[in-house]
Amino acid sequence: MFKILKFQENNILIYFSVLLIILLGLIFRFYNVGYENLWIDEIFSFWVTEPNLSYTETFSRVKSTESIPFLYYYCMKICNSIFGYDPIVGRIFSAILGFLSIFTVSNLCKKFVNNKSYLLSLCLTSLNIFLITYSQEMRVYTLTFFLISLALIFFFNLYSEHESKVLTKNFFFFSLFMSMSIFSHPFSIIILSSLICFTFIDYFFFKVKNKKINISLTIVSIFTLFFLFHYLQYVSLVTDTIDWIKQPDLKFYSNFYFSKFFGSRLLGIIHLVILIFLSFYLWRKIINNKKIIFLYIMLFLSYFTPLVYGYFLKPIIFPRYIMFVLIPIILIISILIFYLENKNLKKFLIFLFVFINLGNHLTESTLKQFFYERGKFKPDFDTAFKIIKSSETKNVILYRETKINKKPDYSGVVLSNYIQTIIKNKEYEINFVNGNLESHRGKVWNLCLTNPINDCYNPPNNIKVLRERILQGGIKLSLWVNRE
Repeated sequence: MFKILKFQENNILIYFSVLLIILLGLIFRFYNVGYENLWIDEIFSFWVTEPNLSYTETFSRVKSTESIPFLYYYCMKICNSIFGYDPIVGRIFSAILGFLSIFTVSNLCKKFVNNKSYLLSLCLTSLNIFLITYSQEMRVYTLTFFLISLALIFFFNLYSEHESKVLTKNFFFFSLFMSMSIFSHPFSIIILSSLICFTFIDYFFFKVKNKKINISLTIVSIFTLFFLFHYLQYVSLVTDTIDWIKQPDLKFYSNFYFSKFFGSRLLGIIHLVILIFLSFYLWRKIINNKKIIFLYIMLFLSYFTPLVYGYFLKPIIFPRYIMFVLIPIILIISILIFYLENKNLKKFLIFLFVFINLGNHLTESTLKQFFYERGKFKPDFDTAFKIIKSSETKNVILYRETKINKKPDYSGVVLSNYIQTIIKNKEYEINFVNGNLESHRGKVWNLCLTNPINDCYNPPNNIKVLRERILQGGIKLSLWVNRE
């Protein structure tokens, strides 16, 4: 009797702790979600998803400016149409998807093993600082992560179920969400490739045939080929001019594999070392669970497919592009820890992972913001506008120099769209003037947003620079006057 009561008390404590961590995951994703201004990629997302545009015009903007397919932008366009054209709408949309992903990843964990490992996966997803960061950005990556986790849930439902009605439902939803993930970001093709590899291994080594899975993968592959045929025609127009993704070096591997996904190089090393240790220590358990083999396939292809592509063609790998690699990492660690027979080691590792992921927030802005003002990392437009407001002129020109053709480019189409929204919401008295600097008379502020700052336009000799400020997030604010 006392043993039963003790067991129940322990369960209550566990589930209370998990609920607390979920609450923290919710708070970290939503608190001060609109605190910082949008950065340049988010500004493009904001411009593309203007609700007054037709869907044809939206698609045209996507084609001309973005290397990412249209699905996310259509979703955001609908949200902006319903809730209003405001940057906070896009941020909240990502935060909602980020929070829901906590539960999709933990639910996915249940498809692999029937134990409490899903509770640990829920905690690790809830507290992961990389996932939290992108849950507060108006970009596609959280949507892609969410769709992939949903697609995998229905795939393994399809893999395990035998009842006809259930199979049909899973068949439909896997095909839908897998296709949607590919139409949100092309790197989702890596997940499809992982599933195809897994199916081949299952057939050739374990002699398992599953017609529903084969049909589903075939349908999605056809959609993917159709997508690639049209996507690659227009994306090259954008990507041909992109040269900011560099070829990986030793520093890249150190930062990329260790620091980016877990908040610091030290925490990344801890995750990696324990992952490797558990993989070798429990290799018999792993090979006896075919589904876990898929996680290793997904992990391997997520890292190395874009790396190989980059070495032979063009560098394309960047941490946020493969954010979904956290799915196999979190699931493998969670599952293998609960495979351990040594209870003390199991408890220690569970405590360690929860502690380091929670403790990581003590050194990051997510928790600091509760105690004092959060540091800004994105473009500080508010400071720029306060400087302009207190000056003798309120005229502003948006002017920069492109790296491609070294010709002046004034961002009246994209940047001013967002800036005028800020001005309207915060009632700044600022006048935008025509981008033809040479014909302008009198003083004018030039606001340039670019990285690096050196790419900003250098005015000709007839233009005198009176004042100049470099602000947070790649803003260069200069007061100009035409000498003539």
